Amino acid sequence: MSQQPLIIVCGGDELALRVCEELCSTQGHDVVLLWFADNVLAERAKGFGAAFVGLMPNDYESLRTVGVMHATSIMPVSEDDRLNLQVALKARDLNPKIRVVVRQFNRTLARKIEQNLPDCSAVSASSHAAATYAGAAVDAGCFFALQFPDFDGPLVGFSQRTASDFRIGNMSVTDAEKRINSRIISVAGQTTFEMHHVIDPNEDIVAFGPMTHLRDAWPKPPKEAASGSMSMRLRADRAEFLRAMKRTEPILVKIFLAGVAILFLSTLYFMVALKLSFHEAFYFVMTTMTTTGYGDISPYGAKGPPFSFYMAMFTMIAGLAISGVFIAAMSSALSRAQVTALRGLRRLRANDHVIVCGAGNVGTRVIEFLLRMNQKVVVVEQNPDNLLIERARDRQIDLLTGDASNDVTLNFCDLPHARSLVALMENDTANLEVGLGARAKCPELNVILRVMEPAFAHSIGRQFQINRSFSTTELTAPAIAGLSRFPGTRGRIYFDNEDYNVGERLQGAIPAPPPANFCIPLYVWREGNLIPLHDFAEMKPYDRLLFIVPLSQFRTPSSLPAKTGEHDSTTELAAT
Repeated sequence: MSQQPLIIVCGGDELALRVCEELCSTQGHDVVLLWFADNVLAERAKGFGAAFVGLMPNDYESLRTVGVMHATSIMPVSEDDRLNLQVALKARDLNPKIRVVVRQFNRTLARKIEQNLPDCSAVSASSHAAATYAGAAVDAGCFFALQFPDFDGPLVGFSQRTASDFRIGNMSVTDAEKRINSRIISVAGQTTFEMHHVIDPNEDIVAFGPMTHLRDAWPKPPKEAASGSMSMRLRADRAEFLRAMKRTEPILVKIFLAGVAILFLSTLYFMVALKLSFHEAFYFVMTTMTTTGYGDISPYGAKGPPFSFYMAMFTMIAGLAISGVFIAAMSSALSRAQVTALRGLRRLRANDHVIVCGAGNVGTRVIEFLLRMNQKVVVVEQNPDNLLIERARDRQIDLLTGDASNDVTLNFCDLPHARSLVALMENDTANLEVGLGARAKCPELNVILRVMEPAFAHSIGRQFQINRSFSTTELTAPAIAGLSRFPGTRGRIYFDNEDYNVGERLQGAIPAPPPANFCIPLYVWREGNLIPLHDFAEMKPYDRLLFIVPLSQFRTPSSLPAKTGEHDSTTELAAT
């Protein structure tokens, strides 16, 4: 039997397989995938270098068989929250010292589990991935974002663009950081540079900081000419009015025409019968049809013929009937307009807004992040829940109830003036359809797609030039794999041809840097403030530190034999 630490993964979806792949990419531990018997799943797991055991995962005997008694950690990451919790608790029954990493969709419950179960990390995959979707929505250069500190801190992220896109060309690094209110961590592919280095406008820059600062660092787009914009909007309003007229109920049109005919025929009759001028007769008929009845003009007072009395009564009754129909129609129209203004399909007039298509688990969390950044949000959802409707009622968001894959629905979203569109529906092809439809109407629009399968996401980026296609699995799996042994793991990023682990560490009374080489400090959370850090010597007691560390120093090339003990110790240093 191998003497290496054992990590048990429980799950049968892409996330479980990707976690196994992440774990097997580093040496120093054995990996076992525990799930119901499945030959395809077993072959894929073995292809990564993980063992597969086909047994019921939430069973004491299955856990004993797979080796939970001597395992260092267990990771229930299936799509069933209840099953994940069962596996975690039964594993802890059999091995009180085992570390637990459990997947939970409910983020609030996940935090409560962490608070009450020692040596446990509970991860909401949707919440973890939503941070990057929200970051990319406000900053086209963002490739990874997270909440720091977790749960209640601001959204921070990594952004990669040219210096000119940051508006920091020909500035020193020190002045550039002040300009964008963020930490610059790479200049022209180098993470080591002098703070007085003058940045060339064409150099690639990687910056890290609050997403609100990175969002505001983009060059401001030129404003449209007021006259041109106004004329375009007037044309759109006129077209909308004509479409509304075409949708008018035919019966209302007929009643309206009948009312107009009665009004003018009655006016002509009373001009002759009562010897009135046109405006006097018209005034009399209007007061009669609306049942106002001032009495200043009447058939009796004007000594009209007997038939004029009957004609006046007919005009009264016709006016009552027509008025009643129109009052009912107007009440119904006002009710429909109120519902439409709240959540129906109507043409929006917005600017610099983010369009979120789909408000499921991930979409809801993305909306929360965007609202916390005071970002104007337009949500397109076919079946909005009560929370979305309440937010629309409070004017926090603009809600359109419709199918985002329908081009007509997208036409209502004011795409030319939007900052970005985020497609977060449950179906990959539906998200792609939304993204391509938006790009066809507005080629320069920043489009972000949620794609479940990582390979499919990469293919979309290559073939359709939509490089902001993120896989929830790909965003979440590295963080879960790291959490199997190190509670401070927040994710993994890639830039300048290097993989980096993102780590979080709470300092004690005596601050100390992470015990690994080449760590790069990012920020500390100190007394409710987010403070950039350039040197670990700047830390103070009880700071919460966020840093990155390159992973290449800990990976053993496949051509070389792994040194179990040595590699295991260095891997521990990397994520601590």
